[in-house]
Amino acid sequence: MAEHQWTPPEHPDAPEDQPIGVDADESATAIDPHTAPVTVRVTFSRTGPQRVPGFVERAAADRVYAQFVHMGFIHHAWIMRDQVTHRQLKPRRAD
Repeated sequence: MAEHQWTPPEHPDAPEDQPIGVDADESATAIDPHTAPVTVRVTFSRTGPQRVPGFVERAAADRVYAQFVHMGFIHHAWIMRDQVTHRQLKPRRAD
């Protein structure tokens, strides 16, 4: 009888879902990301179009560099300005 050595099955990691952005704009000005909460409409490589909360870090005339979280991962991408809307954070309650 031949001896067989057991090995655990190999499962490759699924590719990470990446945002699809636009080209960078080197003339963009930096802004404080905590003063610009936004909602970003971005298309991802696997899950398609998503609407996620985020912050703007750099802004140009027609595009912004946004930071947002999707599926537990932090992403940074250049997004066209018309895909980003400002959101108003509710003030904290004084208990």
